Amino acid sequence: MANETYIYRLRTDLGSGAFQITDLTPNSSRKTAVLKGQSGYLPAYRAAPTAVVTAAVGGNDVTSAAYTGLSAYLLDHVEQGGLAAGTSALTDANALLCANAIVAIADAGTALTLTLVNAALAGVVVSTELTSAGGSASTGSLSAVLKILCGATYTLPAASITETPTGTFNPSESGALTSPEYRQLYMSGTFAMSLAEGDLATWTDAAFTYAMATGAPAVVYGEAGAVIS
Repeated sequence: MANETYIYRLRTDLGSGAFQITDLTPNSSRKTAVLKGQSGYLPAYRAAPTAVVTAAVGGNDVTSAAYTGLSAYLLDHVEQGGLAAGTSALTDANALLCANAIVAIADAGTALTLTLVNAALAGVVVSTELTSAGGSASTGSLSAVLKILCGATYTLPAASITETPTGTFNPSESGALTSPEYRQLYMSGTFAMSLAEGDLATWTDAAFTYAMATGAPAVVYGEAGAVIS
């Protein structure tokens, strides 16, 4: 990660094309393959995690269809109980439980660090971690999780192998991130000023009121998952 920031949408009652961030540079109208635009709308509220279904085919566990979202990402990247190396992939049900546990942290507007993500995973299945830092075969990253929560789409194709005939997690990544509605933001002078007194200060203000409801429309995370808004 390289000084990334992430805007996570909190409120569900605000239109996805109604709240703009206009004080970040460069403006998105000037974006190129090298110059990444920073201005734009608040991201749409993320879709609720959905179940992924796998079935036994030729001894492998494979996905029954193409799936998108955080559950699909976790199924593709996380070894269940992986600190005891050589364990299985997440079950379909546990992938959904893990995704919902992570989303609950973000919806609360609190920090979403790797430590807290790992704690959420371990709360579903003991000794499960997102990355391989603890010795597992997991291949996930906090950056990818934050991107998915903030608008990027993760697609796991049909017939992706999640578990081998020996009952162990398959560490070969089958899916991919796409970002038609996602823009990577970076900490900069204009970003800091926006957070202090500009558009982002408005959208992250707990006292923000719209249509008789009060509460911040969004929370802003730094690259390590700390709340910086």
